Amino acid sequence: MSPPDPNPNRLGRGLYVGGGLLLAGLAGVAVGYWLSDRGLHWLRTMLPALSLLGLLGLLAMAYGSLRLGETGWRRARRRTIALLALGLLAGVVRLGVHWAARPSPLSLLSPQLYGEVAAADESQYRILVANLEQSVRRLGELPAADVLDEATEVWALDAWSGFVDAAFALDQLRRYHEDYYRLDLSRLERDRHLRSFLLSFGAELALYQATTQAVQAIGRNPGAAKFLELPRPEHNLPAGTITRARESLTGVGDLSRVIAGQRYLDYLDQMHQAAAEVQGRAPGALYQEVRARLKILGQTQSFREAAQGAVVADLLPRARDAKNWFFPVQAGVAEWMGDTRVRREGRYLIRGELIDDLAQLLEPGDVLLARKNWYLSNLALPGFWPHAALYVGTSKVLARDFDSDPEVTAWVQSQGATHYTEYLERRFPIAWEDRLRSEVGEEPRVVIEALSEGVSQSALDHVTGDYLAALRPRLPKLSRAKAIAKAFSFLGRPYDFDFDFATDQSLVCTEVVWRAYRPEQPGEPGLVIPPVTVAGRATLPANQFAVLYGQEKGSAQAQLELVAFIEGQEASRSAEVKDEAAFIATATRSKWDLGQP
Repeated sequence: MSPPDPNPNRLGRGLYVGGGLLLAGLAGVAVGYWLSDRGLHWLRTMLPALSLLGLLGLLAMAYGSLRLGETGWRRARRRTIALLALGLLAGVVRLGVHWAARPSPLSLLSPQLYGEVAAADESQYRILVANLEQSVRRLGELPAADVLDEATEVWALDAWSGFVDAAFALDQLRRYHEDYYRLDLSRLERDRHLRSFLLSFGAELALYQATTQAVQAIGRNPGAAKFLELPRPEHNLPAGTITRARESLTGVGDLSRVIAGQRYLDYLDQMHQAAAEVQGRAPGALYQEVRARLKILGQTQSFREAAQGAVVADLLPRARDAKNWFFPVQAGVAEWMGDTRVRREGRYLIRGELIDDLAQLLEPGDVLLARKNWYLSNLALPGFWPHAALYVGTSKVLARDFDSDPEVTAWVQSQGATHYTEYLERRFPIAWEDRLRSEVGEEPRVVIEALSEGVSQSALDHVTGDYLAALRPRLPKLSRAKAIAKAFSFLGRPYDFDFDFATDQSLVCTEVVWRAYRPEQPGEPGLVIPPVTVAGRATLPANQFAVLYGQEKGSAQAQLELVAFIEGQEASRSAEVKDEAAFIATATRSKWDLGQP
């Protein structure tokens, strides 16, 4: 036999209390449905009232227990602490309800107006997502290269600016419908709550997915990545837009919103049958799209990979700050080396008549290679030739060579000018006026070159030093005229102490020549001089012009012809004109000053 129950009233008391709770629950459900049918909002009315009733109930229970004689210091203290904690919790809940129930532009819309706005936003959502996906495809088609050609730069910039425009507009739509939680989840506003949530979460998923794909596509192309990070005022793009997009749309916060959105969607399915509720209605297609995106995201990216990518995105600003701190130091060292000469300061081997004779041989568009011995910068640059520049000539020489050329005239007339020199004067008025002023003096500025101070116009004797070679591109006058105009557009840009050919906001000396003569489209006339890799970076040492000349000499594809080569002689402190063979030999000549004859 089982032992007798020490408390025979326990079962009866439990049944009594349980029955009372069941009756109270049934009454609560009935009242809840009645209040819902009366049009009361859950957040604005029901939840605050229930919080207050719950707090009153707890106070009544505590007072009742005291009246029943359950006294004592410890019991009273525990009850006091519990009541304070519950009161604080009720206050926090009330504040949260007040904040969530505040009106917003979305929640203030009437049901009819909301339907019109949501339908328009869904249509806009699909257009923007299609634009994002198209831009991602275009970015994925970019040819992998350390340095892009001009046509590819235009293609990349157009694709990226289209992506940024679509992403910005879609993010604005996401933010507007992010107030979906202010729409009541009761039957009164549940359809609008679901629709705005799907719009906001769908935009979040599309932005996260498209930005991840775009950044990956650009990351496979180092030249495009560097080029697109530069400021592009003509496209309203500030500097660092790729990094900013990755930080703003694929960081830890964005990944958290994706995960939280997926959890909330599952809750809506389980507790409110969201899938069944939207089926056959306007948000149904959007619901299916969101589920499909979540499935694709789960298949293509594990949570660990997503978390790692998000952390990297959030750490990118720190890496950029470190580079910004180091770059001035790097630039300062490079500038000091370029300005420091250890011997024969202020005196060069090419002087007087040699410079005058050279000026008579040169034509606008010629490429100049120059070397000045005993500069520390010679040690840091590969090859014998450390410097390149573009010869432009005086305004009279430019007029003589280009103003009467039919092809050049037809081109400048399409740009709104009557002849070439007028075109340069109208497009680059400050640089042209500076050139004209210099021609009045004894040192006309006839060369465009990149120095530590930036891209500027210089006199010929400023470029000539101890060795000089003049090379003439085998191109029609129109190509040379366009190259000079392109070089004019570079004036004023800073020197690129990072020696990065993938970017054009700052330039090194050879980059001025390379970009000026680079074909605008594949197959068009121009100089094709592939950059080489130095210390893991694509660049173009000036010595590469001499290498190219030697490789192409005598072939029908030769792009350059030698105009003159002047060689300095350290032993005699003089210089003399040398032949083609001597120039070709410089391509493999030692760069060390002590090794020069």
